[in-house]
Amino acid sequence: MNHLAKLIILNNKLLRILQQKPRTHTVLLYRTYHTLPVQLLHDYQILVFMHKYVHHRHQLPPVFSAYFDENNLIHHYNTRKKDDFHTYGVQSEIGKRAIKFKGSKLWNNLPADVTALQSSSSFKHRLRDYTIHSIE
Repeated sequence: MNHLAKLIILNNKLLRILQQKPRTHTVLLYRTYHTLPVQLLHDYQILVFMHKYVHHRHQLPPVFSAYFDENNLIHHYNTRKKDDFHTYGVQSEIGKRAIKFKGSKLWNNLPADVTALQSSSSFKHRLRDYTIHSIE
């Protein structure tokens, strides 16, 4: 068992103990405390970075000024997809975990009402709500 799996199990046990609910589904444990499981916290942080890239790029280091490939700069015609960022095909598991791929994919899958929020605090609040309610 890897370290991340052990951390997830420990986190779930702690939530059960704190809430005194030994046989409750983990989704309910996280919703009660309005928090996210470890693996979704990672996605959440990537999306916060993507929001900063889209709406507040000047706050990022210069190396990120053109880090992601925007679809409207690659395709000069309507691709019938609402995707903001181009996602290249990757074959390896390492490639699927790269922020350039994963960030683009996660951002493109968000609803437009979430991605349109320019305020960082409003975005974080709405993203957390959206993510909590999308947990199954």
